[in-house]
Order: sequence, then C-alpha cells, then structure tokens
Amino acid sequence: MTSAVLGWDVGGANVKAARLERGAELRVVERAFALWREPQRLPEILGEVARELGGADWMAVTMTAELADCFATKREGVDRVLDAFAQAFPDTPARVFAVDGRFLSPEAARRRPLRVAAANWMASATLVSERTRNAFLIDVGSTTTDVIPIVGGQVAARGRTDPARLRSGELVYTGALRTPVCAIVRSLPFRERRCRVAAEHFAVAADAHLWLGEIAESDYTCETPDGRGRTPDEAGARLARMIGADTEMLGPDEITAIAESVAEAQVRQIVSGIRQIRRRLGPAAPSIAVLAGQGAFLARAAAEEVGLAIAPLDPRLGPSAARSAPAVAVATLLARSLAR
Repeated sequence: MTSAVLGWDVGGANVKAARLERGAELRVVERAFALWREPQRLPEILGEVARELGGADWMAVTMTAELADCFATKREGVDRVLDAFAQAFPDTPARVFAVDGRFLSPEAARRRPLRVAAANWMASATLVSERTRNAFLIDVGSTTTDVIPIVGGQVAARGRTDPARLRSGELVYTGALRTPVCAIVRSLPFRERRCRVAAEHFAVAADAHLWLGEIAESDYTCETPDGRGRTPDEAGARLARMIGADTEMLGPDEITAIAESVAEAQVRQIVSGIRQIRRRLGPAAPSIAVLAGQGAFLARAAAEEVGLAIAPLDPRLGPSAARSAPAVAVATLLARSLAR
C-alpha cells in the first residue's frame, strides 16, 4: 500500500472523503455542500476537507455530481469536477474510478465521461463482493438508494448509467434526507382517512425521520424547506403543512402517523427495487443484505420486509465506513492497485 490515499465521493449535495494510510486508523469526513448553487466553490471545499483529513500521495475519485443541474451535460459536469481537483491539488496525482471497475487517468476520464459518471456504486459493490459472495448491497444516502446484486463474487448489476439503473430497479430515487415528501407519497393519514398531499416543497424525508427519532438534529445536514431550524418541533410543523395543516390543528400522534406513513412509503419503494431484481435473477438472487449509507435504517427495514438476512459491511473498516462506503471503497481499491 502506498503511504496515504484520499478517496473521494463527490455528489451534488455532499462531499465525502476517506483517508487510508498503512498503520493508521481509517478517517472519514462528510461535508454537506450544495454544488448546484456554488459550483465555483468546489475547489475550496475539497481543499478544506483534505486539510481536515491530512495530506495524501494519491487521490481516488468517484462522483455523482455530474448530474447537478448547474451543468448542461454530464460531460461538462465530469470536466468541472476534475478541474476542481486539478485546481485544489495541482501536485497530487489522481485516478478516477470507472463503472467497469477500473481506474482512469483524469485525461482518459474526460474523454469517456459516461464511464466515470455515477460510478460510485460500483466501487462499493466491488469492495463488498470481495468479502460477501452473494448479497444485495443496499446503500441509502441522503438522496438516492442503490440496490446492487452480487452473485458468485461478481457484481451482477444490469444498469451502467443512471437511466438504465432507474429502469432496472438498481437505483431508487429516495433518500434519508433530501427527498421531498410530495415525491414520496400521494396521500397521508388524517383522522382515520387518507388526505391528498400538497404538491409543494413543504417537507423532506429528514423531517419524518427526525420526528421519529431515526436521525439526530446533527444528521439533518441538508437545507430545511422553510429555512427554519432542525428541531423535532420544527420538523413536525413542516410535516403538518403537507396536508395543509399546522401544529395547532394536529396533535403529536397525528404528526407521528404522517411521519410513519412517509417512512413506510420509502421502504416500499426500496422493496420494489429489490423485488424487481429478484425477478430477474430468479433462483440466483441473494438471500443476504449488506447495508450502507446514512439511511441504513431504511435499508434494514426493506431487507427485513423481503426476508433478507443482514450481514455487516466489513467490521475491519470501522463504523464510519458504512456511511461513506464509496469514498472508502475507492481509497481501498486504488491503494491495492498502486501496491501491485
């Protein structure tokens, strides 16, 4: 292993990095950053995260940031992300992880942007496949969920692009924080009946999970829809607004019913992806789930719903690895590649 590698997972809403060094404890940093609003600040953010983690001899990069709507195309997004790395770390060599499981130079990645666009799931799945030969990797992030089948020690995903993965069930657009409630449900419980929801950005998934105690206030790292705070009471007020109500009209039990309905709908969405993949794989479908991401509680509920046993990601990596699996994975995979 080379002396130190920084692994990066650069998304449109979060930057995650992991520092891997021989003989040292794995260190991980997560930084919420609304890239679509301030893309010019990405080099600054990368530099701040790197200083927090410490220096490195190599950078291993994966990304989903290319889909941010501040970029006209994925090609432009890949270019801009790689420009940010070149500006932030002009003297540190970098390699970019591709969806075929290989590392490319930044120059090669620019020539083949769709090979590196949204390839972070493949890095995580490759790492899991080395330890668990048959499993579903279910990684619930702030925005999306990856459902990746691993069969016989090989990543058995059908999709290689975002559209193909959405179609195959391997990418489910529901996450633990940022997903608008009106994109999760069409109706919510209200006094023993169902009530249509407002098609407004009044509340997000984080509000439901904070109210239910699944996440802490410090985990609520995305912006709040109303610009107010991140306390449970403020989250409850946002949830009440989804049916045109407020906290003077609804009691705590009624808000809890709304939050539970949102969480249950997210679990059903993830279950739908798992079942679609199971139908395709037939008898070869795994019976084990490996959970990752800050929404691992949703992944666990979905896995239990379909009868999957739960296996740990990799205890040797420590608990922080599961929250930032792609960053840890690219750091680990590049370090091994360099050692060879």
